[in-house]
Amino acid sequence: MINRRLRKALLKKLNVTPQALSQRVQKLKRQYAVTTEDATYIIAQWEGIILDKYLDRDTVNRVRGIIQQISHITQDTTIIAKLARRGKREAEKKQLFVVFPKEFTVTDPILEKRKLLEARDMAAIYPLLYVLENSIREVIDRLMTNRYGNNWWDLKAGKLKDKVSERMSDEKKNSWHQRRGARPIDYLDLAQLPALVRQVQKDIVPDIIPSIEWFTQFVDEVYKSRCVVCHMNPLDDTNIKAVKLRFTQWQRQMTGKKDLIPWVQ
Repeated sequence: MINRRLRKALLKKLNVTPQALSQRVQKLKRQYAVTTEDATYIIAQWEGIILDKYLDRDTVNRVRGIIQQISHITQDTTIIAKLARRGKREAEKKQLFVVFPKEFTVTDPILEKRKLLEARDMAAIYPLLYVLENSIREVIDRLMTNRYGNNWWDLKAGKLKDKVSERMSDEKKNSWHQRRGARPIDYLDLAQLPALVRQVQKDIVPDIIPSIEWFTQFVDEVYKSRCVVCHMNPLDDTNIKAVKLRFTQWQRQMTGKKDLIPWVQ
């Protein structure tokens, strides 16, 4: 529930109608994936309204934390990327940035506090692993689709097709559950992606990925940490830093190659 007194003060400060404020809030909400309440408070903070006069300390700290994340995104990242489609056209695409809230509320009648705190800490690492693994798949799929069409998997995947077919077949037996993915590449584990890159290396190495050796070592290091987190165990500080480092390395590599990666619809 948005604090009414703060909202009234914000409307007076901006000298706008409630509808105009709502439009501004919704725009911020879409851009940074925050709640309507937090978007309102962020605007109030930006407009110089003292949040402490209207909100409790936890809410103020949460909002300021989100603002700090938004500030880092704005300062450190270029939000407009030019993407080519089949080498014939370019389009500007605004990147979406998701701001993950710092709050994490969960309890359990059995687990001790230490385990709950581990869950909180790993909740900050999982999105990095999720984005990284899916980014790797997306890069491979875009390049291969652009060059060989939507049936590139059947043409280029080699023996990996057997493994994926087996997983798809097993999936049909458990039709009550959602599908693992929409594309065959989604059925490969992270550790199997180097084998796929070897299979299609002439289309990816060294234009996008420096070398097979680099990619294999990169994936191997990430995969070890992924297994720990996905088996519901905590990473230590050293491995948390390693995941963040590998994530940054991949982002930098793809940022430098983004003009060579087609936007395939």
